[in-house]
Amino acid sequence: MAGIFQDWKANKGNPKGRIVLCFFRLCQSIRRTPFWPLGLPVLGLYVVLIHWIMGIELDYKSDIGPGLALHHGMKLVVHHKVKIGAGCVLRQFVTIGEKAPGGPVPVLGERVEVGANAVILGGIHLGDESVIGAGSVVLHDVPPRAVVAGNPARVLRINT
Repeated sequence: MAGIFQDWKANKGNPKGRIVLCFFRLCQSIRRTPFWPLGLPVLGLYVVLIHWIMGIELDYKSDIGPGLALHHGMKLVVHHKVKIGAGCVLRQFVTIGEKAPGGPVPVLGERVEVGANAVILGGIHLGDESVIGAGSVVLHDVPPRAVVAGNPARVLRINT
């Protein structure tokens, strides 16, 4: 539950992001207890409200670091095996997952910013403090502090 305070701070002025991530961290806590079956009604409510109604597929089984910010969190799809580091930003219509069923999934480093409508697929690594431009399709590793954009995404510059 420690991550909830960093998520709250990262989503200042964003009540939707705060609510989604509080509920997400609560479900993570429930799932990690040996008595998690008693929490099935809460886990089910999370799936119905967040996944089905709000269209934010952020599985409570995911490995997501503290301080995640969801800007305009609509139609967000994050594969349940994706690893996301601390302090990352995800915007609306982002897809992060596998290229083919059962394939490897991306790993996002710390403080990665992902623009709206970006697609990140396959067993790739996005380095710390990288920035993914809106509408980009990322299929290859991204070095730390790189700014990438395009379809397919290419490195535009490395921030110092």
